[in-house]
Amino acid sequence: MHDQVFHDYLQLSRLLVNKLNEQLTENEFYHSQWLVLNYLKNYGASTLVDISDYLHVEKSAITRTVNRLEQNQLIMQIPSKDKRQRKMQLTEKGEEKFALGRKTVVEIESQALHGISQEEQKHFFETLSKIKHNLNNGGSSVEKQ
Repeated sequence: MHDQVFHDYLQLSRLLVNKLNEQLTENEFYHSQWLVLNYLKNYGASTLVDISDYLHVEKSAITRTVNRLEQNQLIMQIPSKDKRQRKMQLTEKGEEKFALGRKTVVEIESQALHGISQEEQKHFFETLSKIKHNLNNGGSSVEKQ
């Protein structure tokens, strides 16, 4: 049963990313870029390491995404005393694109959750939170069956 649950979850995840990419490209950015914009909007100016750690993505992938966002003037580097630490924040244009992207994301989330009761949603998100916690905290003590 476990393999089917995670198989279905991974298919759902891919479907959501594809749907987001379809819609977000109308705002001239992609899901991976949205994740960075969303992070900066919610957590403020941050280093690439902070973003990478939070999103569980390789620093090199974050660097490429950040470079594209910077080229499109959606984010900018904050001057820092430590030249090795690259800290980024949203630009005014980035704030505008974030708002457009957020509207798209809310619409897709609403579509995805249509017909699912508040109680079902609550259980679903609690379960996701527990799975995330298990994976983040080593869950290596899983018994072999």
